[in-house]
Amino acid sequence: MKLAGKLFLGGAVFYLLVAGVYWIMSHDEAGTTALVLTAGLSSMIGFYLVVTAGRMAAQPDDLPDGEIWEADPDYGHYSPHSWAPLMVGASAAITFAGLAFAAWIVAAGLVLVIMSSAYWVFEYYQGPGRQF
Repeated sequence: MKLAGKLFLGGAVFYLLVAGVYWIMSHDEAGTTALVLTAGLSSMIGFYLVVTAGRMAAQPDDLPDGEIWEADPDYGHYSPHSWAPLMVGASAAITFAGLAFAAWIVAAGLVLVIMSSAYWVFEYYQGPGRQF
Protein backbone atom coordinates (compact mmCIF):
# COMPACT_ATOMS: atom_id res chain seq x y z
CA MET A 1 0.00 0.00 0.00
CA LYS A 2 2.90 2.30 0.60
CA LEU A 3 4.00 2.00 -3.03
CA ALA A 4 0.48 2.71 -4.26
CA GLY A 5 0.31 5.79 -2.01
CA LYS A 6 3.59 7.08 -3.39
CA LEU A 7 2.33 6.52 -6.93
CA PHE A 8 -0.81 8.55 -6.24
CA LEU A 9 1.21 11.34 -4.61
CA GLY A 10 3.54 11.34 -7.60
CA GLY A 11 0.48 11.55 -9.84
CA ALA A 12 -0.72 14.59 -7.88
CA VAL A 13 2.59 16.34 -8.49
CA PHE A 14 2.40 15.41 -12.17
CA TYR A 15 -1.15 16.77 -12.49
CA LEU A 16 -0.12 20.04 -10.86
CA LEU A 17 2.80 20.41 -13.27
CA VAL A 18 0.55 19.64 -16.23
CA ALA A 19 -2.02 22.15 -14.92
CA GLY A 20 0.66 24.84 -14.78
CA VAL A 21 1.88 24.14 -18.30
CA TYR A 22 -1.70 23.92 -19.55
CA TRP A 23 -2.57 27.29 -18.00
CA ILE A 24 0.52 28.96 -19.47
CA MET A 25 -0.13 27.59 -22.95
CA SER A 26 -3.92 27.93 -23.17
CA HIS A 27 -5.27 30.23 -20.40
CA ASP A 28 -8.28 27.91 -20.18
CA GLU A 29 -9.91 28.14 -16.75
CA ALA A 30 -12.06 25.01 -17.04
CA GLY A 31 -9.28 22.63 -18.05
CA THR A 32 -6.86 24.08 -15.52
CA THR A 33 -9.45 23.73 -12.76
CA ALA A 34 -10.13 20.13 -13.76
CA LEU A 35 -6.41 19.31 -13.63
CA VAL A 36 -5.95 21.00 -10.24
CA LEU A 37 -8.95 19.13 -8.84
CA THR A 38 -7.58 15.88 -10.25
CA ALA A 39 -4.33 16.59 -8.42
CA GLY A 40 -6.30 17.19 -5.24
CA LEU A 41 -8.19 13.92 -5.55
CA SER A 42 -5.00 12.02 -6.29
CA SER A 43 -3.28 13.56 -3.28
CA MET A 44 -6.20 12.62 -0.99
CA ILE A 45 -6.03 8.98 -2.09
CA GLY A 46 -2.23 8.95 -1.81
CA PHE A 47 -2.33 10.49 1.67
CA TYR A 48 -4.88 7.91 2.83
CA LEU A 49 -2.84 5.01 1.46
CA VAL A 50 0.43 6.25 2.97
CA VAL A 51 -1.13 6.86 6.41
CA THR A 52 -2.90 3.49 6.34
CA ALA A 53 0.28 1.70 5.27
CA GLY A 54 2.12 3.28 8.20
CA ARG A 55 -0.36 1.71 10.63
CA MET A 56 -0.16 -1.78 9.12
CA ALA A 57 2.54 -4.41 8.97
CA ALA A 58 4.59 -4.55 5.79
CA GLN A 59 2.56 -5.97 2.94
CA PRO A 60 4.03 -8.30 0.28
CA ASP A 61 3.61 -5.66 -2.43
CA ASP A 62 5.81 -3.26 -0.40
CA LEU A 63 8.68 -5.74 0.02
CA PRO A 64 11.34 -5.91 -2.70
CA ASP A 65 11.35 -9.73 -2.56
CA GLY A 66 7.60 -10.16 -2.02
CA GLU A 67 5.76 -12.82 -4.01
CA ILE A 68 2.18 -12.76 -5.26
CA TRP A 69 1.26 -15.88 -3.31
CA GLU A 70 2.10 -14.13 -0.02
CA ALA A 71 -0.84 -11.75 -0.38
CA ASP A 72 -4.16 -12.43 1.33
CA PRO A 73 -6.37 -14.27 -1.20
CA ASP A 74 -9.67 -13.29 0.46
CA TYR A 75 -10.92 -10.04 -1.06
CA GLY A 76 -14.53 -10.35 0.06
CA HIS A 77 -17.81 -11.53 -1.42
CA TYR A 78 -18.82 -10.24 -4.82
CA SER A 79 -22.13 -11.28 -6.29
CA PRO A 80 -21.78 -12.52 -9.88
CA HIS A 81 -25.50 -12.44 -10.67
CA SER A 82 -27.00 -9.45 -8.91
CA TRP A 83 -29.69 -7.38 -10.62
CA ALA A 84 -29.44 -4.65 -7.97
CA PRO A 85 -26.89 -2.43 -9.80
CA LEU A 86 -29.11 -2.41 -12.88
CA MET A 87 -32.13 -1.42 -10.79
CA VAL A 88 -30.21 1.39 -9.06
CA GLY A 89 -28.96 2.68 -12.40
CA ALA A 90 -32.39 2.55 -14.01
CA SER A 91 -34.02 4.33 -11.08
CA ALA A 92 -31.30 7.00 -11.13
CA ALA A 93 -31.93 7.46 -14.86
CA ILE A 94 -35.64 7.89 -14.16
CA THR A 95 -34.83 10.46 -11.48
CA PHE A 96 -32.58 12.50 -13.76
CA ALA A 97 -35.02 12.27 -16.65
CA GLY A 98 -37.63 13.65 -14.29
CA LEU A 99 -35.53 16.79 -13.91
CA ALA A 100 -36.25 17.53 -17.55
CA PHE A 101 -39.92 16.56 -17.55
CA ALA A 102 -41.84 16.79 -14.27
CA ALA A 103 -41.34 16.98 -10.52
CA TRP A 104 -43.54 13.96 -9.85
CA ILE A 105 -41.17 11.83 -11.94
CA VAL A 106 -38.28 13.03 -9.78
CA ALA A 107 -40.21 12.06 -6.64
CA ALA A 108 -41.08 8.63 -8.02
CA GLY A 109 -37.48 8.14 -9.14
CA LEU A 110 -36.14 9.03 -5.69
CA VAL A 111 -38.47 6.48 -4.12
CA LEU A 112 -37.20 3.88 -6.60
CA VAL A 113 -33.58 4.85 -5.88
CA ILE A 114 -34.13 4.40 -2.14
CA MET A 115 -35.90 1.06 -2.60
CA SER A 116 -33.36 -0.36 -5.05
CA SER A 117 -30.42 0.85 -2.94
CA ALA A 118 -31.92 -0.79 0.14
CA TYR A 119 -32.36 -4.00 -1.83
CA TRP A 120 -28.73 -3.85 -2.95
CA VAL A 121 -27.46 -3.29 0.60
CA PHE A 122 -29.59 -6.06 2.14
CA GLU A 123 -29.44 -8.49 -0.78
CA TYR A 124 -27.59 -11.17 1.18
CA TYR A 125 -28.72 -10.26 4.69
CA GLN A 126 -30.03 -13.31 6.51
CA GLY A 127 -30.48 -12.00 10.03
CA PRO A 128 -28.18 -11.52 12.98
CA GLY A 129 -25.58 -14.20 13.61
CA ARG A 130 -26.02 -16.02 10.29
CA GLN A 131 -23.70 -15.93 7.32
CA PHE A 132 -24.31 -16.74 3.68
